[in-house]
Amino acid sequence: MNILPVEKEDLRSLTNLLKRNLIYEHITEHLTKEKIFGDPDFDPEKTLKAVVNSRIVGFMQGVTREYNERKIGFIKLFATDEKWRRRGIASALLKIIEEKLWSQDVKEIRILDSSPNYLQPGLDPRYTDAYVFITRRGYKKFDKDVNMEVDLEGQDFSTGREEDVLSKQGIEIKRASLENRPSVFTFIDENFVSSRREIEVGFRNHPISIHIGLKNARVIAFAAYDANNLNTGWFGPMGTLKEFRRMGIGKVLLKRCLQDMKLQGHKTSTIAWVGPIAFYNDSVGANIERVFWRFKKTSTGGVNRGVNPWS
Repeated sequence: MNILPVEKEDLRSLTNLLKRNLIYEHITEHLTKEKIFGDPDFDPEKTLKAVVNSRIVGFMQGVTREYNERKIGFIKLFATDEKWRRRGIASALLKIIEEKLWSQDVKEIRILDSSPNYLQPGLDPRYTDAYVFITRRGYKKFDKDVNMEVDLEGQDFSTGREEDVLSKQGIEIKRASLENRPSVFTFIDENFVSSRREIEVGFRNHPISIHIGLKNARVIAFAAYDANNLNTGWFGPMGTLKEFRRMGIGKVLLKRCLQDMKLQGHKTSTIAWVGPIAFYNDSVGANIERVFWRFKKTSTGGVNRGVNPWS
């Protein structure tokens, strides 16, 4: 077995590996490219393949993110072919990537929930082999998340009447334009800074995949789609200033995003990493589709830095 950095030429083989093993996901070559090579923190020294007889049988990607000046490491994506499990392949990949992450002074390493570019917000416990693997290596469950699903085909997401009501209260609803970009980012940086990178993606899409609410030309709310897992019907993030909540603004922005995805041809939409379950259920009949467990391992200060595997 050889462990090597992945290369762009591996894209098709990596896609097939993920398809074979991540059986609850809808893996495409485009999605694989976005998750691996399209990650803003992509590092080839932490994105490794295990090769046996010229065939990729294992893969693992680590990334380092910085949130509010705090570094966190992630095992962002991993898979090993079933016949090659329990032979030390994933353990070897993990050892190299963990040592690289700890050497970058991360405070903890988490599993999969690598916002803003992530496949899923945690581990689906149906991947039982993966659960056993990470818990045996010191990762502890600390939270859980859910994704919800919305039926797009059977609903009318028109918002004209609701927008008229909001307009009478001085609130404008619109798709964000490039002219709005500075004010949107000021709003995001002051109130929802964790969503910044996803909003950057939304502004790069055509059309811009962000809808906003304004009061006296000031941004007070936003909702986005196709800001992660592009072309999969992925909704989020969204947010409204506290003083403007419970006015129906978020519901209108949500519906406008869902209508866009319906026009793209999607039959359903995924609302990921959901907080207010009742809001989405009441607004558009969304139902819980999947549950994810979140895991982390914290540095104790006595970390074995190891050696540079490429030296």
